[in-house]
This record gives sequence, structure tokens and C-alpha cells, in this order.
Amino acid sequence: MLMDELQVVVVGAGAAGLAAAARLRERGVMDIVILEAEERLGGRIHTVPFEDAVLDLGAQWVHGEVGNVVYSMANKYGLLTASGTEMLESPYIDSTGKIIDKEITEKIIGILSLIHKAGDTMLKDFKGSLGEYYTTVFQKKMEEEFSTSHSTLGRYFLDWFQKFENNIDGSDSWFETSGRGLTEYWECEGNLLLAWKSGGYQKVLDLLMHKYPDKKMEVPVDCHIKYEKEVTYIIWKNLPGDKVTVECSDGSSYTADHVIVTVSLGVLKEKAWSMFYPALPPRKLNAIKGLAIGCVNKIYLKFPYRWWPEPYSGFSFLWTDEDKQTFKPSGSTGRGVGGKHWLQDILGFYSVDNQPLVLCGWIVGPPSRCMEHLSDEQVIQGCFELLQKFAGKCFNVTIPRPECMVRSRWSSNPHFRGSYSFRSMTSDRLGAFASHLAEPLTNDDKKPVLLFAGEATHDHFYSTVHGAVESGWREADRIFTYYNCHSPNISVLDHMNFYQVIVIGAGIAGLAAAKTLIDNGLQDLKILEGSSWRANQLCVPEWKLDRSWSTVDPWAE
Repeated sequence: MLMDELQVVVVGAGAAGLAAAARLRERGVMDIVILEAEERLGGRIHTVPFEDAVLDLGAQWVHGEVGNVVYSMANKYGLLTASGTEMLESPYIDSTGKIIDKEITEKIIGILSLIHKAGDTMLKDFKGSLGEYYTTVFQKKMEEEFSTSHSTLGRYFLDWFQKFENNIDGSDSWFETSGRGLTEYWECEGNLLLAWKSGGYQKVLDLLMHKYPDKKMEVPVDCHIKYEKEVTYIIWKNLPGDKVTVECSDGSSYTADHVIVTVSLGVLKEKAWSMFYPALPPRKLNAIKGLAIGCVNKIYLKFPYRWWPEPYSGFSFLWTDEDKQTFKPSGSTGRGVGGKHWLQDILGFYSVDNQPLVLCGWIVGPPSRCMEHLSDEQVIQGCFELLQKFAGKCFNVTIPRPECMVRSRWSSNPHFRGSYSFRSMTSDRLGAFASHLAEPLTNDDKKPVLLFAGEATHDHFYSTVHGAVESGWREADRIFTYYNCHSPNISVLDHMNFYQVIVIGAGIAGLAAAKTLIDNGLQDLKILEGSSWRANQLCVPEWKLDRSWSTVDPWAE
């Protein structure tokens, strides 16, 4: 089949869906429909205008440089800079309004950071939770450093660090996070908190569609998006012509040769058992059940003027045992009088790049989901009281009431049901892996008709935008691999418009050159190989190898 005759439906216009659609479109697939349930594109990239700049309600930072495709796309145009947010280096204030001694703080945070770094080795064969690992090792290290002189303070720091770690992982509790599973995640070398100089994370969407820096080079993807199209049913087998049918809640339906599903793991957990016909195979359902997704939310507060001391880019909150009792939940939900327990789980408030009068509070887990159902006034008032309690006392200032608030609500939104995925103890127990979630479903002719992309399907970059982007490219390339050809309308020169480097030939020299480039952070490359039998001996990713760019095999004779 020629690429311009192929019909593809992409479910979801987030990073994975747009990456897949752009890859398909730039290689000659013309008949693409992208079904997006929201009124906007981007998925969990949600950049909103605010004052003279923007706020990111979802993805905010580019995490690392080496091996990060988002960094590779953005860095060549100078779009990134080091973020001014420094959570670990911010002052720590306890709930009595006392700032913790800097020397003691550095020692305790230093211990926790060392435990974190040692986890790469220590957790590989560890059968317990991340929480078990930290609490056991931390107590030992604290006794070695301080004897028993700061055991109570150490407990307060450990409580804060759990919230910090849960915000990173997306877990309700680090006793839920798999210690061994965490080692599946690969951290890209380099700065882990790279901010966009302007425009926020939505800039990566322009990069994916080649709208930036030259709009003349744009891959037309926007025109394929249909908004407010909530997919309710996908029939992926036993249809005439080996087609797939996608039905939406508004009664519309679409037929395609291939469907790429990029919805969040949260949506799959809620709908996978009723959304597909035939039912998904047991291993796929097991992966959906076993992999975990949590809820991390942000609360942005804008003040009439900067009231916090100039040297500080934020502050972290430590709760004493006595003050925790003050915020105990009232009844079962904690929403009645005195039911402000959700405030205990705000990690702290921190500066926001390009927004000098805005502070951002981070909150995760059940309190985060509770916050989503409160009114704006309840959230603003609660945060105002929290800041008065901690920072007002500490800096001896009268904190002005916030002028306005912007917050995320990732759990209650039926099109997401969470923020990002992680490996839980249930993942270990059920033997659930991202590779199982990523496996395509084939028809009787072994044609991959139903494909899955999204951050949760990535083996090592789950929970990230760069993982989502790679997964979208992976599934587009899976379709090309099946047909073992590209559109005859796409020439080598056309490919050069979309790759920084093209390596011609997949022999030892070509593969060695490609691997060296990849190891040094270049992801935007392609290997063109005329022969179908050359082995990829040097572990270059399969999706970078194009074995069918030419119909002539120069080694045939």
C-alpha cells in the first residue's frame, strides 16, 4: 500500500499523538484524523497565558540533556535556560515560623541526596518499597552524623522529602512506589530543571510540527485535529477490509487501517475494560491494572508585590507533630470545620520563571485530589493562611492576600485522570511492564491495527514529555516497518529537512558513527540502509534504522 493511501486515526493530541501524526504526515501519510477530547491540543502539556507571560499547568521543565529528544529539538535554537526554581536549596521553615539552621539543613539534605544517588545501585535487587529503603537507610545515616541530637528534626525532614519524592514520582506514598521499579527509569544527564526562555512548554508542540523556527517548514498537523471528540468505543478486529472503527460520544465514527491510542494511563484504567472490541488481551489489561498513575497539582498565586526576601526563590514547609494535630481532618473527608488537612501536603511555595510576583505550591496524592473539589476561595484562603503561618512569622512580614490563583485539576478531568505514571508495588506483584502496554494488537494477518503510545508505554522515560514524544515516533515507525517502505514521494532530500544527521549505510562504520552521535545526545538522526539483512550489531535503536529507503539493493549482486 502507498503511504498516501493509508488511513490512520490518532486518539489524543498530546505530545505522543502529535509526534506520531507529524512523523506520519512528513513521510507521506495524508489521510490522518486526530481525535482530541479536549478543546485544545497538548494533553498534559497545558500552557496558559498569564499577565505578560505564561504558566504551565502540566509539564514545565525539560529534564536533562543527554539522550533527551526534547532538549535536542529545543537546544539547537537556544530556547532553554536553567530554571530559577531550587526546591532543595530553598530555606526550610517549620510550622512555628522558625527557619532551620542552614548548616544543619545542608547536612540532612545532603544525607537524603546521597541516599537518592545510591538508589541506582542499592535498589536494583531491592524487593521493598521506596519508602522502606529511605526510612531504613536515613535513620542509620542520621545516627552516624548526629547521634540522637536531631532525631525529631530529621523526622520532619524525612516527612518533607517523602512529599518531594512523591511529587517527582507521582505516587500517593513512597511506600506505594516500587524501589526496584524506580530503577527502570533512566535519568538523562545534564541539568534536570531546564526552563523555556519564553512561551512555556507548548513550544515543543511547535517544534514537533516544525512551526518553529520557520513556519514555511510546518508539517500540517493542526488541520487533522478534531476537537471535543471523546472516543467511547474501538472495534479493532473482524471488520471488512481489515479496518478499525473508532466511535465517539457525539455519534460520529471513523474508519482507518491503523489506530494509535495515546490516552493517559488514567483513562485506560477507567475505560479499557469497556472501550475495546474484542476485549484487550489479558497481558495488556494486566499492564493497565498493574502500572500506576498519580496526581500532582500546582497552585499558582499572584501577589500585588514581592513580599518575600530577595535572596530566596521559595521556601519549603516542615510540620511539627503538634501543628499536624491542628490540621487533622474533620470526619472522613476533612472538609468540615478544621478540615484543612490538605494544606499539610503542600510541599512549599517556589518562584516561577518569568513571573516575578507569582509563587507556585506543589501538592500530590489524596490531598491533591481533595483540593481539586474545593472552591477557588477555599483554596486561596487556605494557602493564604498557610503562608502566614510559615513565612509570615519567619520573615516577620504581613503577607498580602493573593490577587488571583490558577491551579491544575488533573485527577478530576475525565480526559486525564492523573498526571503521570510510575512503578508501584502492584506493578511488581502483577509483573506489569511498559513494554506490555506498548505491544500493538494485530489482526489475523499480523497487521498492527491497534497501537499504543504515551509516556506510560515507554520502558525508561515514563512520566516525561521526551518519553511521550519517543513513543509517538516509535508507533509511527512501527507502521512504516510493517509496510517496509516509505512513500515514493519522499526523497532523501526530503528526509534531510527533518533530521540533523543522515548516515548512509548500516555497516560497522555507519552504525559506529550513529551510536557515537546518540551517546553524545544527538537523537535527530536517521540511518539509511539499502539492504534488509544487515544486522544492527551496535545497539542503535531500531526506530532510527530505515532499511527501505531505496528500492535498489546495491549489495544484491
